[in-house]
Amino acid sequence: MSPKRQHWLLAALTLGLLLVSQTLGAQEAKPSKPPILQYGNTRWFPTVWAPYGTPYVPASNMSNSERLHSLLQDGKLYLTVSDAIALGLENNLDIAVSRYNIGYAQTDILRAQGGGAARGFAGSFSSAALFAGAIGGGVTSGGGGGTSRAGGTSGGASASQFGGGTFDPSVFFSMGWDRNTSPLGTTVVTGVPFVTSQGTSYTMGYTQAFQTGTSFQVFTGGSRGTTTSLTPVFNPQVNTFLGTGFTQPLLNGFGRRANSIQIRIAQDEMKSGYSLFRQQVITTVAQILNNYWDYLTFRENVRVAEQALAYAQKLLSDNKRQVEIGTLAPIEVVRAESEVAGRQQDLIVAQTNLQQQAEIIKTALSKQVGPELAGAQIVAQDNLPEPQSDDVPSLDEALKLAFANRPEIEQSDLKLRDQDYTIAARRNSLLPSLNIFASYIAVGLAGNQLICPAGSSSFGGQCIVQGDGFVPTLGTSAGGVSQALSQTWKGQYPDYSFGLTLSIPIRNRSAQADAARALLERRQLETQLQQFKNNIAQQVRSAEIGVIQAKAQVEAARKAVVLYQQSLDAEQKKFQLGESTVFLVIQAQRDLATAEGNEVKARSTYAKSVTQFQQQTATILQKYNVELSDAISGHVERSPNIPGAPSTPPPSTPPGS
Repeated sequence: MSPKRQHWLLAALTLGLLLVSQTLGAQEAKPSKPPILQYGNTRWFPTVWAPYGTPYVPASNMSNSERLHSLLQDGKLYLTVSDAIALGLENNLDIAVSRYNIGYAQTDILRAQGGGAARGFAGSFSSAALFAGAIGGGVTSGGGGGTSRAGGTSGGASASQFGGGTFDPSVFFSMGWDRNTSPLGTTVVTGVPFVTSQGTSYTMGYTQAFQTGTSFQVFTGGSRGTTTSLTPVFNPQVNTFLGTGFTQPLLNGFGRRANSIQIRIAQDEMKSGYSLFRQQVITTVAQILNNYWDYLTFRENVRVAEQALAYAQKLLSDNKRQVEIGTLAPIEVVRAESEVAGRQQDLIVAQTNLQQQAEIIKTALSKQVGPELAGAQIVAQDNLPEPQSDDVPSLDEALKLAFANRPEIEQSDLKLRDQDYTIAARRNSLLPSLNIFASYIAVGLAGNQLICPAGSSSFGGQCIVQGDGFVPTLGTSAGGVSQALSQTWKGQYPDYSFGLTLSIPIRNRSAQADAARALLERRQLETQLQQFKNNIAQQVRSAEIGVIQAKAQVEAARKAVVLYQQSLDAEQKKFQLGESTVFLVIQAQRDLATAEGNEVKARSTYAKSVTQFQQQTATILQKYNVELSDAISGHVERSPNIPGAPSTPPPSTPPGS
């Protein structure tokens, strides 16, 4: 085997081994499939056209869930706490808007796997030290197609660099036709004063980059041309070429740390999207609960106002009878009528507050308030919770729950991990650029050729001997694409090249600034994490104190109601015996109404303080058996509490209980 052929085989073997190793490395670094990847038509086979069509994204569903319709009976909306939460998970628009962040994260994973940069979404983190591009080193020089062949240098060497592309492989094809007539200043070369040439050309190839920084390209092509020149060897002339090459960074841009950073960030972005969504669900569920507690509070206020009005109306009726028999001054009737008017006003305020709160609940639990829902009366089937001795754990246990469950802690940890990826990439960018490259190009040339006798040459389609004129031709040798391709595939006219490029920034200020910024951002994130922990600890302490205070308020308010009820009974007995006045009776009625209102307010405060504690410790979803998967899908699996239907125990209830 000739030395040239051995050189060709060695170069081809080296290139093949390198490409195989890079392919295996890329497979090992392939990120895990996201939980629900719904966007992007990425399968090229057998549906070749799929990647070039618009991806399917479901249209927004603005219809209320079937659960809402099932709970509407005879113009009334029957709601338990469980049903209110389920309706919120299915219809609340705050949750629906936040749900799209998960879709954004999925598209970012898809984009990063193709070599693009993650775009992020509201609430996600992106380091300012990152460049816009996702591929770190890549190929900084190199041509496209078969025209990338470099000419010989003064030393006789030649070098070609090929590569480029993204993680998604791509193929290219080009074809063209050309006709050109050029005037010439001499006839020595072509034998004519002007030349008309006509030709067609084509180029096709395949290019791809890998997460290790390697990029390669395989290409082939050719051309066919004719000319009016009298001196060409072949006319028409057919050219073919076949080439391959790769470029591999060895310092700056080498390895998956530098080139896969966007894939890793996108994968963490998916986790951040779920965490932010869970945070929104926690906030919305707490808001729904507080709205429900407020509705129960306003309903109790209506009851208290109705009771106070009944007391005032009874007093007015008694006073009128006594005025009629002459045992009471007429002014006391006027005083009692004024009290009735005041209590009627209080009742109207309580009823309108209840109606206003009903509108708030309808808006929070539906995508749109239609006529059927707008005219429905809410019937709350649960009551305000009663204080329990074990409603909240100890402070130490509460802090452990908060630090383990709060989404903000999880998001901060993800940001720190993303920043570690950025720091590793910026350390790589501090290095000089040292790239190795290798290429192999084979060409072929064929066409129709005139066969002339020995000592003669072709000119103008005839054979000529200098000084003797034209001589008879021996015939014509026909040639074309097959002959040119045969020369190309056999490597009859090969061009090998390999080499390296080195670029050393002397002061490297831009890379130093980016690396320093990445470290500064991490220090800032560490400080923010501690700030979050301090704030969370303070919020948990305040929430626990709020529960303790609310329980004390409930106990005090209940004792006050007992006191003022007994005081009113006693005052009414004294009034009947003539030992008290209408003013004192009215005052006792007001005191009782105020005490009952304070009890309702205290119970509402207790319910909200427990909800606040559950929100601050991020245990509210577990408390009410909320599955995040239900919130993501927008459909809650458990059956609604339909009025008149037999109640079904929750999944956690043991059989037979």
